[in-house]
Amino acid sequence: MAVAYGIHLGNSSGSLGALANGTSSVLANDAGDRVTPAIVALHGSEWEVGLPAKSGQASSKSIIKHNKRLMNCDWNDEDLNFVEKSSSCRIQNEEKLVYEFETSETKIYSSPDSIATKIYAKLFTIASHSVKDEGDLKLVLAAPLHWSHSSRERLVKCAELAGFEVLQVISEPAAACLAYNIEESINDINVLVYRLGGSTCDASIIKISNGFISIEKNIYRSDLGGQWLTKDLADFIAQEFKQRWKLDPQESRRAMAKLLHHADNCKHVLSTLNSAHVFIESLVDGVDWSQNVSRARFENIISSKISSYIEPAQKLIETYGESISKIVLCGGSMKIPKLQSAIANLLPNAEILSGINPDEVIAVGCAKQAGMILDFPNLSLTDVNTEVEFLGQDIYLKYLDQTVKLFKEGTPLYTQFTCDIETPKDLKNISFSLHTLPEEDEFAKEEFNIEHLNKPFKLKAVLHDSNFMLQIE
Repeated sequence: MAVAYGIHLGNSSGSLGALANGTSSVLANDAGDRVTPAIVALHGSEWEVGLPAKSGQASSKSIIKHNKRLMNCDWNDEDLNFVEKSSSCRIQNEEKLVYEFETSETKIYSSPDSIATKIYAKLFTIASHSVKDEGDLKLVLAAPLHWSHSSRERLVKCAELAGFEVLQVISEPAAACLAYNIEESINDINVLVYRLGGSTCDASIIKISNGFISIEKNIYRSDLGGQWLTKDLADFIAQEFKQRWKLDPQESRRAMAKLLHHADNCKHVLSTLNSAHVFIESLVDGVDWSQNVSRARFENIISSKISSYIEPAQKLIETYGESISKIVLCGGSMKIPKLQSAIANLLPNAEILSGINPDEVIAVGCAKQAGMILDFPNLSLTDVNTEVEFLGQDIYLKYLDQTVKLFKEGTPLYTQFTCDIETPKDLKNISFSLHTLPEEDEFAKEEFNIEHLNKPFKLKAVLHDSNFMLQIE
């Protein structure tokens, strides 16, 4: 089976998901990290992408951050000012956007598309090292829900220039649902997908019905993101340093750049551990700084902002309330336990899905979608309007003394359903039969030898071109 890939490239970072032999994973980069910073820098005359661009002596580099904001064809002045303030390269906005990268050795002009291509090329290198055979690396991309078709096409062209073959572009909330196989739900359900990235936030209500994923409502905020929590932590450390040494790091742009870098690392450590150590060499006037920060201290620092961060989810809950049965958490900033519990407390009866690392969820969902597309190579994805066939009646599965509604009327083709099958330990063979009504005769039957399978095992049913395929896993 070919490896299927999925990429989520955000404003702050990117991740590469892979699906092989039914198992999904996120691939690590050359530094061993499964998340690659979406940062590009010109250092001297050499381009740096990812962690090398983020680390090191920032003053000697020309850096661009949050490039994705300007990949949106509908960017505004707020986006332009945000990217310019975050970066250390100049941005010219005359006939078209151009970045001016200048170092002591050279000056180079580049475009947002060229920068995105460099980041995709970094991910392409990671993907190419994961496969033994040369061949096309096929993937699905995720894009923000509010992006236009032309904005999505820009992402596709950049990924293709980097070497990928793009199968499809799906929305980020849909990818988050696919990561947890929510589309396989038998019942119609509403899902709250809450994504908090480095500089933006989305809250979406997703309706799952008959294998279809539809967006009911979405709230997008460009003024909420994890970087403001990083800034609060950096300001706290700066005040501790000032109190001790009577020197103010906030008066130095270089010192604050160092502080923000170490505060960001500290924030990520505190997402999994109860304390983190911060050591900054030569913070101000050659004075080093060493400090332990506890998770309790960090949560106290950010506590005043929690209410504003959960506000988008609260607005959706006011409308949909108890009809929401599941909550999917995604985005790197949702690794923070305090934020996770704040969202969970909004709907105590809803199931919180956080088993996948939040900053990897969307990439995993994209990889799973790519895998499904490769399973059905004749499925056309080029037409905007596509006719879809649906089942005209319910389909029931019978085995041993059990009867299960496998697919209900109105289910579209290419739908998959997976369930756990409990059997006696000494059972060697099992038969499954399909019926249009529980009391009617079977119209299809399949028998499997399960003597050597671990129990319980999984049965996967696939509806394909009005035919049914049963597999055991």
